[in-house]
Amino acid sequence: MDLKTKVWSQWITMLHKQEERSRHRESILLGQIKKSLPEYNHVGEISITELHVIQAIGNSMSMNVTSIAQQIGVTKSAISKITARLIKKELIERYQLEDNQKEVFFRLTRGGETVYRYHEHYHYRLEQHMNKFLERYSEKELAFLAEVMIAATDEMSKNWVDELE
Repeated sequence: MDLKTKVWSQWITMLHKQEERSRHRESILLGQIKKSLPEYNHVGEISITELHVIQAIGNSMSMNVTSIAQQIGVTKSAISKITARLIKKELIERYQLEDNQKEVFFRLTRGGETVYRYHEHYHYRLEQHMNKFLERYSEKELAFLAEVMIAATDEMSKNWVDELE
């Protein structure tokens, strides 16, 4: 097996493992969130996209549909639907500024704050784990790895489907 084939094979294996682990970690996280919100039995399931919307709102003081859509990379229409669900679940609420009654912003409720804190802690633990893993590599190796990952991410952003038809 040539080196490019070996790298490709390992890349695919890594992506599959990441997807599998991600689903498992998300399941654990969502279970912990649900246990921590006994007074929010009406919440039901929380999707990963809903978690990202909660994170975006929690990270900023004034988020509207447009700013959330831009930050997490989904359409404004999708954000409108997600925020409506989150309002119904009582995890976020709408508000308007006194001097701007036209624009609608969102903020977290007490339940939303709890979800936000769990999600932030989850990401913090993942980052700590990855930093510990990366300590085994030199600065030069890390610079090369970063370069490869940036280029690979850019390549994955291209629409390969058009080329396959």
